[in-house]
Amino acid sequence: MPINFKDIFTTRELLVLSSIVQVGDSAYHDLMDTQRPMFGHPYLADTRGRIRTKFVQMQCEIESHDPKFPFKFFQRKFQYNQVIPELRSKNVILHIARSKNPEDLPYTSRYKVSLSNNNNALYRQMVIDLNNTPPYSDEPFYALLVFGGCGKPFSAIQFPEPGYNGIIEVLPLPQISFSDESEDTEVFERKKAVLKKEFLVHGVEEVVS
Repeated sequence: MPINFKDIFTTRELLVLSSIVQVGDSAYHDLMDTQRPMFGHPYLADTRGRIRTKFVQMQCEIESHDPKFPFKFFQRKFQYNQVIPELRSKNVILHIARSKNPEDLPYTSRYKVSLSNNNNALYRQMVIDLNNTPPYSDEPFYALLVFGGCGKPFSAIQFPEPGYNGIIEVLPLPQISFSDESEDTEVFERKKAVLKKEFLVHGVEEVVS
């Protein structure tokens, strides 16, 4: 039976993911506007891209401390002390990455290729989970929360094909709009302020090192 990927996420989960990207991306652009002389050199173009990604990833970690956060938060660790956030639910494993557009996969890596095999029923394996009844289930699907764009930012969820050679389906994320004086806007600006402070205190050294 065909997989309906749209049913994997709840409406609340999609809104939370959209908020993470919008807060992170907006805070990044605020930083670039105020610190343009520091990051304006052409040699720092790659660094600016890394900073943009780190802002969204750091916002994901900050949001995960909310008791109502709808995902389980983990950190996947690599050599040279690299760490990326990993979100999990019963149905999906989710990583965050930049992309050129919603139809292009982010750069490949061995862990992405391996996890992409979860998106084919023939590759999925039964896993034991004693917290569930019955105490077994299929491995969760694998997806990427991607974002990017200049002038017209986008965010979407990609389900890569097994083997990471293409995309099975793309789910555009809802764009949350804010009025100038709404309570939601105050919350949004407060989240940005917390993120920018966190980056300036802890994130600069990680990105430029």
